[in-house]
Amino acid sequence: MMETNLVMKPETSPKVNDQESGKTHTHFMGIEGAGMFALAELFREQGGFISGCDIALGDNSQQLVSQGVEIYGEHSASHLSGVNSLVVSSAIPWDTEEIQEALRLEIPVIKRADALGLCVNEGQVLAVSGTHGKTTTTAMVTEILDVAGMNPTGVAGGYVFSWGGNLLKGGSDLYVVEADEYDRSFLALQPDIAVVTNIEADHLDCYNDFDEIITAFRQFIESLPSQGIAVVCADDKFASQVVNGIQGQKVTYGLNPGAQIRATQIQQNDGGVEFILMEKGANMGSFRIQSLGLHNLQNSLAAVASSRFLGVSWEAIRVGLAAFGGVKRRFEIIGVHRDILVIDDYAHHPSEVAVTLKAARTCYPDRRLIALFQPHLYTRTRDFAKDFGSSLAIADEVWVTDVFPSREEPIEGVTGELIANHIEKARGKVRYEADMDVISDHLIRVLKPGDLFITLGAGSIRQVAEEIELLLRDGQTNE
Repeated sequence: MMETNLVMKPETSPKVNDQESGKTHTHFMGIEGAGMFALAELFREQGGFISGCDIALGDNSQQLVSQGVEIYGEHSASHLSGVNSLVVSSAIPWDTEEIQEALRLEIPVIKRADALGLCVNEGQVLAVSGTHGKTTTTAMVTEILDVAGMNPTGVAGGYVFSWGGNLLKGGSDLYVVEADEYDRSFLALQPDIAVVTNIEADHLDCYNDFDEIITAFRQFIESLPSQGIAVVCADDKFASQVVNGIQGQKVTYGLNPGAQIRATQIQQNDGGVEFILMEKGANMGSFRIQSLGLHNLQNSLAAVASSRFLGVSWEAIRVGLAAFGGVKRRFEIIGVHRDILVIDDYAHHPSEVAVTLKAARTCYPDRRLIALFQPHLYTRTRDFAKDFGSSLAIADEVWVTDVFPSREEPIEGVTGELIANHIEKARGKVRYEADMDVISDHLIRVLKPGDLFITLGAGSIRQVAEEIELLLRDGQTNE
């Protein structure tokens, strides 16, 4: 995290340039967030001036600062001088000073989802939705289309290594975008191709129950035009149900018999997944992805199905899948020292935790698996504590730290210890350590050669993986 409130103020302020050039100046509140960061990049690529602010600055802000963008580490009405529009994250309260001042000045205040729609809806839109797998699938299909020479613009909710960021800059005819169901954001898109990877209960802070989540996904699918297509995972019960009875085209993908795009003869190892790809029962040959786990194989099949609808050749698909190098914080190898493998993953839902730990078990069967989990959001911790306990029990040893609050205020009685208690009931081997400042020093004492240490969570937990990797590199172990 950065310490200064104002990261950088360029010598030539965009607030002056806006008026001189006639270009619009858009200010982004919550610009550090993955989705907002990508959107800000897209606005800038399309010719506008941008600035931003966030109370938790990090790598995304620094990347923009290095490009001359003015970023603040606080919210203030003073940021609105010369601004034509204000784009806000759904996580920011409406009574924030900047928003209220913008309303008073009659500066348009636009939610991120609506702003994304304004940027992409004039082109052909391939929108990737689902509770899990959106970012990886978005990146995979963008890479395939790029190999095929279709010049897509990709907008992902995570740092894609081969892009050098969250945005692949392409043309304005074809957009591949991550379609987030949080706050019903994906309903602002007008997709021509709508992918549904899976549907589970999540974001119960903005949905009353699971039925409301199903209804929102149904509305997303029903927004397709008559010539559009729904691309749906046949392995997922609720994704399959949500497209029942819809008008128009649909294609299914998955690992189970009956899927139109299907993977068979699957072989997994620490180098990725190899498989035979079937299209409507016909053998299309052998394919390979570098990403680990059956969940990433399913993501790749979603990318294949979408690409085939757009007429992409099998050779371009084969090359694109094989070359895809992954997304930051998705089973990312941080380092290997003294035969201790350190991995970081964004998993923050019980299902994500389970598939990630299963992938680690499958691909590294001889390593002792030690997991450190940081719960994300008080509401998610409260709602899924028991499920987290069951998922984390897959590891040989589990450490749990306290809740990363993100946009939420604390809930009395809800801490990481709730999850630790359920892990203890499931397998007994767990340690709860609320103090993030000491956890690396404690963990380094239990790690041994041959271990796989993995950090899991959507908050600040990656810093522990980096600290452990540095300690191991410097030769510090329990020996």
